[in-house]
Amino acid sequence: MTYEEVANIAGLDRETKNRYVEYMRKRWNDTEEQKCRDGYAGQWAQRFKLKYEYQASDPNGQSVLKEIDKNRQRRR
Repeated sequence: MTYEEVANIAGLDRETKNRYVEYMRKRWNDTEEQKCRDGYAGQWAQRFKLKYEYQASDPNGQSVLKEIDKNRQRRR
C-alpha cells in the first residue's frame, strides 16, 4: 500500500491529499510500506482530514508543513 492509497481510503480531497503525501514522504519516505501497513499513515491521513496536522506534529514536522505550505503559496 502507498500513501496515495491511504489518502484515497481516508477520503482526502485533492489538495489535502497532495499535502499529506508530500508531508509523509518528506518525513518517512524510507518506511512508506511499513507506515501504511501498521496504520500510522492512516492516523496521519485522519489528522490531515480533520485539519489538525500542525497541532499533531512535532517541531520538525511543523517545519516541514510550513515549507510545504510556503511552496504551495508561491505556485499560486
